[in-house]
Amino acid sequence: MNFNTKEELFERVLPALKIKIEELKEKNIILTEKELFLKIEEEKWKKSSNLTLSDIVNDILKY
Repeated sequence: MNFNTKEELFERVLPALKIKIEELKEKNIILTEKELFLKIEEEKWKKSSNLTLSDIVNDILKY
């Protein structure tokens, strides 16, 4: 599955981001979905290529 923009990808993975945000709140870590997305993008995805949607969702949920 290809995404034309980062915004399209963000919208597609938003449910996973919301789940992770709730988990992080339990640990007193407060981030928005956008902040989490950008943080993972910088730490993991920037150095990767040919990521699948399942790779991206997995990265979000394991963060």
